[in-house]
Amino acid sequence: MSYESSTAADAAEREEFREVVRDFLAKASDHDRVRAVVGAAGLPDPKLRDQAAKMGWFGLEIPEEYGGSGGRFADLAILLEESGEATSSLALTSTSVLCAGAVLLAGSDEQKARWLPSLAEGTQLGTAVLSGATATSVGNGAYSIDGVSSEVVDGRSSHLIVVVAEIVSGGGHVVGVVRREAAGVSVRARPMLDATRPLDVVSFDGTALESADILATGDDADRLITALSNRAAVATAADSLGIGRRVLSMTVAYASQREQFGRPIGSFQAVKHQAADVHVDNEVSSGLVGAAADAIDQDSASAHATLRASMAKSFACAAGTRGAGVAVQLHGGIGYTWEHDLHLYLKRATLNEQLFGSGVVHAERVARQVL
Repeated sequence: MSYESSTAADAAEREEFREVVRDFLAKASDHDRVRAVVGAAGLPDPKLRDQAAKMGWFGLEIPEEYGGSGGRFADLAILLEESGEATSSLALTSTSVLCAGAVLLAGSDEQKARWLPSLAEGTQLGTAVLSGATATSVGNGAYSIDGVSSEVVDGRSSHLIVVVAEIVSGGGHVVGVVRREAAGVSVRARPMLDATRPLDVVSFDGTALESADILATGDDADRLITALSNRAAVATAADSLGIGRRVLSMTVAYASQREQFGRPIGSFQAVKHQAADVHVDNEVSSGLVGAAADAIDQDSASAHATLRASMAKSFACAAGTRGAGVAVQLHGGIGYTWEHDLHLYLKRATLNEQLFGSGVVHAERVARQVL
């Protein structure tokens, strides 16, 4: 099961795209490169970002009239899955899923024309602050933003920040775009065990949100928040699916070569059972992520999309961590070493379980939808 459309031609085209992405990342984002970038700054790989921008990845979902390719979220999900499989330090979730996604869903024609072309080109990166901010009305439709958010992906490298803020007087939310260099905005790194993706602390101190930069308020804002939460959940699930697939392939290759008692360890029933469990988890995750991506394309704020997104996030992220744990165990002592690549996957998968809502949070969302 995969991100297949209803026609064989579309499915074949999508698989061809997957192979192109996989081959590119295998060369441009090998683990030596990942380690070098992580050790140097803990920021998105600038060379990889520029290459991805030239290939049109950041604008994959953005309409052609704004410099994009006019693709679907399901196409973007392929990129996200392959990025997870390669542990790439790309800013796809922050820029394409969240920032560009918010403008696509709620921006006016003027706002789309102002922000989307540079996001599609990759000349500007973006992110979103989904919680922790408050907004105080200052008249003329403008607000003053305050607050701190400690789980912002790629905050330091972003030029645009979509901020979701709770309105202090009157309740409700406002969603708008502020620039990284705006007065009152400060960003600092948050030390993380997983260094393949930067997670930052973003603070606002009286930051101005002008009326021209507001994307949504009231019920429209609530709908946009739901849509962004669903998009982020599916993006993270796709990343974990890629992790699960890669650690399984690494483990099968190792178990076929490593011998114990004169036999490859992969011939032992206990090893086969654990590898089979990971394979089943990956297949279930693939079906859930594919269905969720299709639901996002239909209506990212719908109850159907919310149910699918939370199912995918809860299961696929937990499965990714389980798969990485099994891989470490079956690799034996070498799997626990810093020099081996497995710890990159285990740490990334563990962070995925907590990003954009834990498994418990999404299980509760599923329960509310079903019950």
